[in-house]
Amino acid sequence: MKKQQLILFILIPLVIVFGVILFLNRDNPTTTPVMNPSIEEEFPKEDEQVEEPPPKEEEKEDSKDDQKPKDEPVEETVIEDIHIVGLGDSLTKGSGDKQKEGYINPVARYIQENSDDLVSLKNFGIHGLPSDKLAAKMEEEDVQNHIREADHVFITIGGNDILNIVEYNFFSLNMDLFETGQQRYRRNLYVIVQTIRTLNPSANIYLVSMFNPFHNFFQDIKEIDGVVNDWNSTAQTVAEINDNTTYIPINDLFLEEGSERLFANDKLHPNHEGYLMIAERIQNYLVIDDE
Repeated sequence: MKKQQLILFILIPLVIVFGVILFLNRDNPTTTPVMNPSIEEEFPKEDEQVEEPPPKEEEKEDSKDDQKPKDEPVEETVIEDIHIVGLGDSLTKGSGDKQKEGYINPVARYIQENSDDLVSLKNFGIHGLPSDKLAAKMEEEDVQNHIREADHVFITIGGNDILNIVEYNFFSLNMDLFETGQQRYRRNLYVIVQTIRTLNPSANIYLVSMFNPFHNFFQDIKEIDGVVNDWNSTAQTVAEINDNTTYIPINDLFLEEGSERLFANDKLHPNHEGYLMIAERIQNYLVIDDE
């Protein structure tokens, strides 16, 4: 009982700080996440000249949305030779990166640079998405169509599961809640990976680990580090029991001395430099055919 009271006492300041940050930065509520505008992007070879199409009249009028990618019709039957799909939460969406690149765009360019084929990218990342809602999203036709054509599928998920446990159990927080949540996370992640594998037996699946964004600001709270490590172990186990599925650890990148510089202003998400470091780590685990 004393241990649970100690954990609650330690986590209350963390919850308050997180609540303030989340309130100030919420653009998509966790309970009703809004999907990131569809991005269908080709990465041409270096020796190819790319001509920018002239802007449509209707796009000129909508200048207030210039900072957001436009939803444009996508020829779903026209998939390039190498197709990349991003699934998951704000890390895959690229939240916090002012250049709106995240980790997945640099990774796509790296694959293009090391391939003789054209590369296309479809990013389904959603800010605030927990694992149960990603599992449900796997039933959507558009998602399934892109997964069927995918050569590489990148997934970041689980961070919002942990944050939701803290947020929704403010006055009754204990380690049992995290252990129960971890079991649900394992089931959801297994369903997600198995759905991808059923739709596409040959795609390379990459499970990118979680990290503790509060480590640099609350270094005395070891319990959160332990929870993140336990949940990452779960993701690693799911990867090990599924074919062509790779677990990619990134937590250590945000524990090193001076890693505060890798965070955006919200102190929750990586900034552009942080995402580039994630991309570099992912590159070490990529499975790229040389043919």
